[in-house]
Amino acid sequence: MHHQRSFIKWTLVIGVALWTIGLALGPAAAGEPKRGGVLKVGIKWDQRQYLDPQTEKGYVVIFVTQQMYNYLARERNDGTIEPRLAEKWEYADAGKTWTFHLRQGIKFHDGSDWDAEAFKWNLERMMNPETKSYMRGFGLNVDKIEVLDKHTARITLKKPAFLIASFLGGIFKPKFISPAVVKKYGKDWVQHPAGTGPFMYDRTEEDGTIHLKRNPDYWEAGRPYLDGLVFKLYRDPRARNNAVRAGEIDMEMSASFEHYLVSKSDSNLVVDMAPASPYALNLGANVTMKPWDDLRVRQAILGYALDREKVCKTVFHGLTQPKVNPASSAHYYYEDLNRLYPFDLEKAKKLLTEAGAIGQSITFSVNNTTSTYDAIGTILKNDLAKIGVELKIEKMEYVTWIKRFYIAHQVPFSLPLSYFNDPAGWVQYVGPGAPMNPTQAWVWLDKEKKVNQDPELLKILEAAGFAMQDPERKTAFQKLFRRLAEQAYYVGIVSPPIFHNFRPGVKGYQWRLLNMVLDTVYLEE
Repeated sequence: MHHQRSFIKWTLVIGVALWTIGLALGPAAAGEPKRGGVLKVGIKWDQRQYLDPQTEKGYVVIFVTQQMYNYLARERNDGTIEPRLAEKWEYADAGKTWTFHLRQGIKFHDGSDWDAEAFKWNLERMMNPETKSYMRGFGLNVDKIEVLDKHTARITLKKPAFLIASFLGGIFKPKFISPAVVKKYGKDWVQHPAGTGPFMYDRTEEDGTIHLKRNPDYWEAGRPYLDGLVFKLYRDPRARNNAVRAGEIDMEMSASFEHYLVSKSDSNLVVDMAPASPYALNLGANVTMKPWDDLRVRQAILGYALDREKVCKTVFHGLTQPKVNPASSAHYYYEDLNRLYPFDLEKAKKLLTEAGAIGQSITFSVNNTTSTYDAIGTILKNDLAKIGVELKIEKMEYVTWIKRFYIAHQVPFSLPLSYFNDPAGWVQYVGPGAPMNPTQAWVWLDKEKKVNQDPELLKILEAAGFAMQDPERKTAFQKLFRRLAEQAYYVGIVSPPIFHNFRPGVKGYQWRLLNMVLDTVYLEE
């Protein structure tokens, strides 16, 4: 095979590699890293009560729990896989049986062992319907989980699948918690969370500020360098940007793009842009709601009516390129699909006229975490007005938007994000068993599960799930992305640039796609 994943053979064995290979460095390091100090980090406000990485979603869970927990493996910037809590794994029986050899000598923060029993317990917890884990979807294909010895476990699937994709670090992928803590405290374990990560939970203030402290027994020798982290939550992105510029915090994590220019012009800030955007910003509509059940309407508004070039130039200052593919343009399976939907208001008007949608009013819902979303909506609104369609922009509080759009499927039209993670992760967003399916593509239309909204899409994802090697996997998932765009379930806009703002004394940050871990960061002053 001639692909970045050419290490995948009929029997797959991935050995431990130097984890720094393929990483892009953040603020330049000056000499040896210095130890000590507490890094104050500003993040987007998020109404989350618990740091349970298996049930909770949102900015707090994404940014904070990545410091406390580890993944089984994670993707490097070049798409290759870095072993983490597992040292290696292999599959047999055409991908129906997977054996994981877990890293030895690792302790949870409470002192209990990371081993095969803990691995099995975590997976069974996520698969248990009572847990209400948004990651339970991967368990639909699991037949059984066995402990072979203290550090070896085997998963047998009902059908062959590229199972390791379910465990690659990033957004909404399994992190492993201490079974002993849950057994000791019961439901109150969330007040005493324990993972295997570089930082341990300390306390949470009444205003939501979260304090973490250094894990002195972290399994990656010498890390982390900091004594602790303080995560301060900001409802207003302007207040967060002002705080880092004033020196009230040391780092603005995943800064809002609306503040890029002012941040770049501030000599007291280091603006660190990711080498490749791990995100994809898309338009998406719920196909079970009118007028979005009409393909012509979806293609007209999600496809032809949006001036993506203008979005890139005016909203993102020319730092990104337009795209139609719903996958991140940094992804190694990415295919340029811009030919599908050139900006064409006449074409959009023709389709809307055929669908009887001219003169209608539609609502475009965005969350309140950045004005970037409003700006995109305004561009679309102005162009739709030229062809007789009124677009109303509805701004929602972030948590409300998440619940209504991703969970309850009550939002007709919005901006779904997708991520760099292995494309097998799309089972979370489309398909009958998807826990977060805002467009309702691919759902069963009857209780007997005999009539599917898009049987062709169902076949495509099933085929992609069974593909074990490249080029078969690449071909299968490119077919999936084309179907999502052609049927206008998800139509891409851009892969938005992502950046952090640092005070000058913060050094050593390393970009690792969506794995925003601060284990290499230190304070020079």
